[in-house]
Amino acid sequence: MPLFGTLDIDAALAKAPTAKNLAPEPWTLPGAEVLQVSYEVREDPALAITPPALHPSIPPYATFSFMRFPESPVGPFTLAMVRLIVRAGIRPRGFLVGAFVDSGAAQQGLADGWGYKSSLAEVAFSRRHNRIAGTVAIDGSVALEAHLEDPEPIIPTDIELFDNLHLTNVEGDDPVIVQVDPGYTYSSADRGRAELVTYDPAALGIEGIEPAYRLVGVACTADIELNAPRFVLSPTEPAFKGTRRLTPS
Repeated sequence: MPLFGTLDIDAALAKAPTAKNLAPEPWTLPGAEVLQVSYEVREDPALAITPPALHPSIPPYATFSFMRFPESPVGPFTLAMVRLIVRAGIRPRGFLVGAFVDSGAAQQGLADGWGYKSSLAEVAFSRRHNRIAGTVAIDGSVALEAHLEDPEPIIPTDIELFDNLHLTNVEGDDPVIVQVDPGYTYSSADRGRAELVTYDPAALGIEGIEPAYRLVGVACTADIELNAPRFVLSPTEPAFKGTRRLTPS
């Protein structure tokens, strides 16, 4: 029998953002820089934050991601995300557990159009020859810091960043899980040793992500197109039954 998540949807929706209409104008985000480190996490806490519509990955793992956008419709901003990798049917996706952004305009726009649940924080991204790093600081103290150590170039098509899933309230409609599937045009990519230097879940307001084993770190530069959502899922029905298309095929 497949495992399904056991998240209390009503309690989670009380903390979830409210999207306006899920038909935003696309955001063109040229010259973006991305860092992502992956860690296996403890199974039971991860299952408790997975919606009943979704399956856990086997083994369960999470990604800690940083994205620096030098240009966007709301100006430059840097975004950090903590995602639990899950499966919607058989497809791997990144369920958003928490996000942090350094721009109020970006925070509002991402919530209104795509259901990003994020908090304002000091988010930084740095690149050196031997290290690519991202940090989140809250009230002046670093709560999240991740590194890719000793990066080595790889073929960009070897990178898997996965689409996002966001538990979201929707104005005038039922709550849904929004699938966010950006388009990437890569210009470079690297892989190296993942290092989760600092992770303070209490300061970040994150539950259920308990790192256990290091996996891998990847980084890339890309032009990103944040398109309007095409699919939504029922939070409580299995994805193969509860998925609905928003836009024509």
